[in-house]
Amino acid sequence: MKTFIRTTQALALSTLAIGLSMHTQAAGSASQVTAKVTSNYAKTKYPILMVHGWLGWERIGTNTIGLDYWYQILPDMARNGSTVFAAQLSPANTTAHRGEALIAQVEDVMAITGQPKVNLIGHSHGGPTVLYAAQVKPNAIASITGVNNC
Repeated sequence: MKTFIRTTQALALSTLAIGLSMHTQAAGSASQVTAKVTSNYAKTKYPILMVHGWLGWERIGTNTIGLDYWYQILPDMARNGSTVFAAQLSPANTTAHRGEALIAQVEDVMAITGQPKVNLIGHSHGGPTVLYAAQVKPNAIASITGVNNC
């Protein structure tokens, strides 16, 4: 029984390590979350870009079976009028590295939406990441908000 548990733990840790190493190297572009708009109580002047924390992700698995980092908050915001995006950053890297990648995604969101600024909301290590982006590119940032920051 002990061998089975150790083997299972080793397999789980190696799978996590492989996934993190692959995701750390290839942080993509921000993805827009869309839904049928049913109200406008969450509408903002500028689009919102949500920034995950350390070891964060947007979604693991599928829409049917999986984990959503944001607990379905983004689709709810979209249903209620927000133009909302989820950043895709390296889950385990420095604030400066993540911040530079975030700046590129801010520029992508501005190009997609045609807006001159974005609102940034950072969770955990996403807080220092959005602060970095705001310090480096202040004219592109309408606001920054930190949630449960380290």
